[in-house]
Amino acid sequence: MYYNISRKFFINYIIIFANYITIWGIKLINELGEIGTSGGVLLKMWEVIVQSGSRPLVRHSHIRFEITLITAGSGIYTVGDKKYAIKPYEIFVFASNEQHCVTEVGKDGLKMINLHFEPRYLWGRSFDRLSNVNTNFCFQHSPNFENCIPADRARQIRGLFTSAAEEFSKKEPEYALQIKSLLNMIIVALIRDFGYFDSTLPESKDKNRIIRKATEYIDTHFQENLTLETLAGLSGLTPNYFSSLFSKVSGIKLWDYINSRRIEAAMQLL
Repeated sequence: MYYNISRKFFINYIIIFANYITIWGIKLINELGEIGTSGGVLLKMWEVIVQSGSRPLVRHSHIRFEITLITAGSGIYTVGDKKYAIKPYEIFVFASNEQHCVTEVGKDGLKMINLHFEPRYLWGRSFDRLSNVNTNFCFQHSPNFENCIPADRARQIRGLFTSAAEEFSKKEPEYALQIKSLLNMIIVALIRDFGYFDSTLPESKDKNRIIRKATEYIDTHFQENLTLETLAGLSGLTPNYFSSLFSKVSGIKLWDYINSRRIEAAMQLL
């Protein structure tokens, strides 16, 4: 019953939002491909064409990590309190739950390719996943990191990104594995070459492991009537401490994460 009510609410929310963005100029969305499991879509890529004109600021954010390649056109990207001029061949990077919105599109319109992936897409065995110091890579970045990577500095990432798009287009044997490899190379480049993550932050393997397991549980049970007490109990922590630790480690509040998972599930039902 609880999920039925939540699902109805979020479906209505998504329909309103979809109508809203259509009114303000998204003319074409071309799906390039997606990778998923029985638990849902883990990674997807699509091309967007946007009409010229001003667009209202919408505090848009989502759980999925986002990488965007600008292929043509111009405009303004508003990210928090910052504004970035949009130019061809630039790369934009947004952490999970980081608010961003295209608020201005130049006279020639705007074309871009978006890549979204869920944090759990990066979770693997101990030898082929991010180290503990970068375990919350998807949820936060160094305050010194700039969301826009200029075209002249983005050549390597741009090449890897377009290769991923080509893999979706050709769908040759093991293309999903190749896309994962290309994404891993993009992530390493962000860390090494662009100061994405603050390596001076203290590392806590135990805390990271607790929140990783809690997130995995949420990802498979978010349709249920989850309670703070239940999640804290599974982690062996008090509710207040668990809630605080989740926010500190992941960079997003516990219920913001849960509700975002429910919204994304509702979107899949449309």
